[in-house]
Amino acid sequence: MKIWDSFVRIYHWSQVVVLGSLWYTAEEGLMELHFTLAYLLMALLLTRILWGFIGSDTARFSHFLGSPQSVINYLKTSHTNGLHHSKGHNPAGGYMVLALLLLLLVQLVTGLFSNDDILSEGPLAYLVSYDKSGFLTRIHHLNFDLILGFTAVHVIAVILYRLKGVNLILPMFTGKVDLDETEPKMKHPFKAWIIFAVISVFIYFIWADEVISYLF
Repeated sequence: MKIWDSFVRIYHWSQVVVLGSLWYTAEEGLMELHFTLAYLLMALLLTRILWGFIGSDTARFSHFLGSPQSVINYLKTSHTNGLHHSKGHNPAGGYMVLALLLLLLVQLVTGLFSNDDILSEGPLAYLVSYDKSGFLTRIHHLNFDLILGFTAVHVIAVILYRLKGVNLILPMFTGKVDLDETEPKMKHPFKAWIIFAVISVFIYFIWADEVISYLF
C-alpha cells in the first residue's frame, strides 16, 4: 500500500541535503548561498506544516500525534512484541517529526534576526538591537546542535528498526510498504507544490530577491 505521497518524500530528502548544505556554507562563509538555501528550506518547511493540516492522511499531524500516553503504550508494546511497520509514523516517531519541525522553525526564525559580526545579517536584524541580534545568533548556533542531536537519535532509531527487520528507508523512496490494512487516503502532491510555489514567490519578493540576484 502507498503510505507516503511524493511531496512528503521529496521534502524529507530535500531537508537532509539542504541542512547539510546550510552547515557547509555557514562554515565556509558563503553567506549569500547560505541565505538562499535558508529561504528554500523555509518555503519547504512552511509547505510541510500546511500539508500537515490539509495533506494526505499520513502527512497530517492529527494522524501521527497522539497523547503522551500513546507514546508510552507504543514503547511498552514494541519492547514486548517487537518492532513492526506502521501505516505512517508511529506515536514515538510522530513526536520526533514534530520536534524536528519546531527546531527547524526556530532555526529559520532566529536566522532572520542573526548577524555574523562582519558583513552579513538576517533580513530582519534591523528590527532589533545589536545585543538582541547577538543573542538570537547564539540561539541560532546552539539550536543547530540540537537539530544534529535529534537527527542522530532519528538515525539510530532507523538503524534499530532495520536490525529488527523493518526497513523504514525504502518506503521513504518508494512511498509503499507491504501491509494488509486499509490504505490511507492520499492527496495529490500537485496541491502541495502549488502551495510551495506561492510561498517561494512570496519569500523571493520579500527577502530573497537581493541575495539571489547577487548569486546570478
